[in-house]
Amino acid sequence: MQWLLRKNPILLGYMAINFTLIGVDVTLAHSQNNFFRFEMIPLIYTPFAIVGVLLKLFWPDNRWAHRYFLISMGLGVAIGLIGTFFHLAGNATSDFQPIHRLIIEGSPVAAPIAFAGIALYTLVVAKPESARRNNQLLILVGLGFLASVLAAFLDHARLSFSPIYTLFPLLSGLMATIACFWLAYSQKTKSEVIFFLSIMVLNLFIGLLGFVFHVFGDLAGTQTIVWARFLYRNPLLGPLLFCDVAVLGGLSLLPEQIGQSKNQAIQKDVTVTI
Repeated sequence: MQWLLRKNPILLGYMAINFTLIGVDVTLAHSQNNFFRFEMIPLIYTPFAIVGVLLKLFWPDNRWAHRYFLISMGLGVAIGLIGTFFHLAGNATSDFQPIHRLIIEGSPVAAPIAFAGIALYTLVVAKPESARRNNQLLILVGLGFLASVLAAFLDHARLSFSPIYTLFPLLSGLMATIACFWLAYSQKTKSEVIFFLSIMVLNLFIGLLGFVFHVFGDLAGTQTIVWARFLYRNPLLGPLLFCDVAVLGGLSLLPEQIGQSKNQAIQKDVTVTI
């Protein structure tokens, strides 16, 4: 079972967790609309995607498992893009809508694209381990931070970025985006890696701090818990997105074991045992 401690199984397991969490988040959000029209689509897709990731994790060399995996991840990209369109269309209640109404008020337009991001990252994880693949993972993490910044920008724009600390995740997220792109195209010296990891830790802290602020903001002025406020006023899982992508950035730096498949690793373990 030592192969489970290698980079690929760790990343695939983390992606399965991501699909689970986003499924819970979407279920809570769409339940407020009684799953109106097409809102059941991401809920049905989520377990389909989790099964695909688990099949790739435990049966990486099985042809049918690989095909199922590719189909499920391809659907994830499509659902993310289509969901973004549906959110924009849902916010447009007439032919002429100001841009503020389309992207800031109403359904969060940056939320569905998370399905596409997770699916794309998982597809790259399935590639053979190499230095090039490692750089691709870092680029996708950078795009994940950029999407997180966009989501935070649209969410905090409703408050006109008041108080001032609502700008902190935008700054830290942009720093992380630049750091990911820089490291992807650099020689990855020890000092560069340490600087990169320090920015990941900063975003981890910013995400946790934002989670606390969101909880207190949703509880302010209420005698009981109003769940709709946790979903729409200050969404609980929003700040934790920075934590999630920061952890993913750190995991993406795990060493690549180039040219060693799961079967080779198992054979090596058996040889050592004998």
